[in-house]
Amino acid sequence: MSDPVPLDRRRDRIVALVKSCGFMAVEELARRFNVSVQTIRTDLRDLHEQGRIFRRHGLAGPAPDPDNSAYEKREVWNRSGKRALATKIADIIPEGCTIAIGTGTTAELAAQSLASHRNLTVLTNNIHVVLTLQNAPNVTLRLAGGTIRTRDLDIIGADSADFFGSYRADFGIVSVGGMSETGDLMDFNMDEVRARRALVACCDHAILLVDEKKVGRKALCRDGHASDFKTVMLNTAPGDELLRTMVRRNGSIIVTN
Repeated sequence: MSDPVPLDRRRDRIVALVKSCGFMAVEELARRFNVSVQTIRTDLRDLHEQGRIFRRHGLAGPAPDPDNSAYEKREVWNRSGKRALATKIADIIPEGCTIAIGTGTTAELAAQSLASHRNLTVLTNNIHVVLTLQNAPNVTLRLAGGTIRTRDLDIIGADSADFFGSYRADFGIVSVGGMSETGDLMDFNMDEVRARRALVACCDHAILLVDEKKVGRKALCRDGHASDFKTVMLNTAPGDELLRTMVRRNGSIIVTN
């Protein structure tokens, strides 16, 4: 067994490791650095207080960013989990309806799964969704106007709120920047929150898609709860508290795995 890594270097390497690998168990980190679990817990407590990592329930993960990662990075982040959610969407959404689809990579994959549906009207503030469905037969596309966020190719804030406020949709599909284990929803800025609120308000059946990497992920702005949605789709089992809240508010949870 190798000698323990000096404290400062160990903590720098912990930060780098969780940025690269995502959430890791305390026991795994202790094994990797040849120190006790208690020593790692002390490291994680101090790193968490410094804002360099995020910890929860015996796990350490990357600190929340002040803004979301680049779209290209998010496209490959837990793609299998996102695709499982998107595939299930095709079983829920009937043909011949109007759907509002929000921003993000999960929403783009959901749009892909609906490309063979007939006679859909799609309302969106996500240019990726338009590009995905542009050649789909019998799909009518309506795109929000306004200032384009060029990094993500979407329209958020007041422009999207006004757009969704002018329509009524049968279904709405959104994701979020992060969700606590108890169901609190988070996004990276209030313009994203406003867009999500407006989309949910315009539809009869709101569906929230949350892949496992979003659970426990923090973002700057907290607004709303998973139980605000008629259906929440996860690719990992929900916590007991979230499940009880959804049942109490007559919502449903679908787990794809």
